[in-house]
Amino acid sequence: MKVLLVALNSKNIHKAPALWCLKAYCEKQNPTAAIALREFSINEPPGRLIGEIFRSGADVVSFSCYIWNIELVNKIAPEVAKLLPGAHIVLGGPEVSFENDFSSFPFAHFIIKGAGEEAFSALLQRIENRIAGEKQLIAAGERGYFSRYPSPYTEDYFQSFSQDMPIGRMLIYYESTRGCPFSCAYCLSSVSEGVQALPLERVFADLRLLVERGAKCIKFVDRTFNANKARAAEIFAFLEGLETGCAFHFEVAADLFDDALLMLIAALPKGRAQFEIGIQSTNEQTLCAVSRKTDIDKAFRNIKRLVAMQNCHVHVDLIAGLPYEVVETFAKAFDACFAVRPHMLQLGFLKLLKGSRLRDESEGLSYLYSNFAPYEVLKSNAMGPDELLFLKEIEEVFDKFYNTGMFPNTIDFAAGRLFASPFSLFGALAEFCRGKNIKLSLKYSYALLLEFLRERTGFETAAHYIKLDCLTFDPKGMLPDAIPQNRRKDIERELRHSRGFRNVRAEYFELDDALRVFVYDEKDRITKAHRVLLVDTNGENKTGDAQDEL
Repeated sequence: MKVLLVALNSKNIHKAPALWCLKAYCEKQNPTAAIALREFSINEPPGRLIGEIFRSGADVVSFSCYIWNIELVNKIAPEVAKLLPGAHIVLGGPEVSFENDFSSFPFAHFIIKGAGEEAFSALLQRIENRIAGEKQLIAAGERGYFSRYPSPYTEDYFQSFSQDMPIGRMLIYYESTRGCPFSCAYCLSSVSEGVQALPLERVFADLRLLVERGAKCIKFVDRTFNANKARAAEIFAFLEGLETGCAFHFEVAADLFDDALLMLIAALPKGRAQFEIGIQSTNEQTLCAVSRKTDIDKAFRNIKRLVAMQNCHVHVDLIAGLPYEVVETFAKAFDACFAVRPHMLQLGFLKLLKGSRLRDESEGLSYLYSNFAPYEVLKSNAMGPDELLFLKEIEEVFDKFYNTGMFPNTIDFAAGRLFASPFSLFGALAEFCRGKNIKLSLKYSYALLLEFLRERTGFETAAHYIKLDCLTFDPKGMLPDAIPQNRRKDIERELRHSRGFRNVRAEYFELDDALRVFVYDEKDRITKAHRVLLVDTNGENKTGDAQDEL
């Protein structure tokens, strides 16, 4: 029996773990089945995907279904069913796990609801024995066996990487636990109870293997990695001892960090850890409505400590559209997050996912949301469509002018001196950029920001901060045409000779009568900033190797 597992990833740099887990488990339990796995991107032409699946001649074709690929599944799976009329079409994953019939997926023969390893293996056995039936909704297998499942990181897994997309260029997902101890109403992790964990010996062996085979970025998909502090501490201690340049990404709750864990993180090599921290809201009524328990003050204190360590990337999340969250309370949460200066602040929008409690309660909360994935909220009980659209505009300019990390001096100056709050700054910037294509060149982005600020602070001041940012982050130094250059090439030649710099630029800044040297030979792994030195007109260093601060 030929079995084809089909992964439709959101990007070609992603490596979906679910089907590799299925493959590893079923190859142990179903030795007579020939199990192949093909990975595609949702950006590939549907016709090509249909053709490749058809050529497999599979007896069983299984699709892993998520919000990012369900539209494509609905396009290609029915065509595969036409071309392979004798094949069994199997669907699994979050997007089908809450179906009660086949009305939305009439082309499917089987739908597996929940974790699939045991259920899919048993289904394959029934298909092979010709006792599977025609259409079935299949519940997940018994809970509690996750710790005994085989590792998905097999030789087939490593051979699936190509010369064009080697393992070092891809985002590798790692699952050390399943489930979440919390019950946030908007999250599917709250649907199941309890947390299952792999033995630490297995975790360490998997991570060593991935690093040895060349992985450069490994993302733990554990829902709240630091919920078990002792387990998190052992993993951090293990990562500290690895000889690797690999970065490890964790989803964590900031208020669950204690001093011991923070000290372990501070000891990690620079760039070894990345943290994604969900604040979501600071409004007590909102947090209560979604059953989210967070010590907000402690969370912000710990985020500030993480950022101050300067050795780890810190990403913070907010969700717009939650119950009882008005624009004013969202703005308050935005300003509080901005104040701790995370390297990235993601402004997400509520998605009413199938199976989530909030979706079940949506009618009582006067929600309107899209009928198609990802089921994003259009109206909440506290925000209308116009307000959510305005927050969308703020999200777009914030991603460009804050989350890229290319404009920190300018944004800090504007937020601290020109506007009443960071939220008001980005609200005004969103209105200014309405109708403009801010995704054009970096030079255009700096010119756009210059135009926005010069009316509020004058050309000289705005140009000063924009020049500082441009030269700090862009070795090409593509300044807007309106900003004059005051380059000192004599100083550059002297520093190349005396300090051994290869790529350096010396620029005079009139506003503070300072000569700055931008050293492009290296950049900070966390902030991506190049080193900036203050020198006198003879090229002598005035501030050591410290980053210049205004």
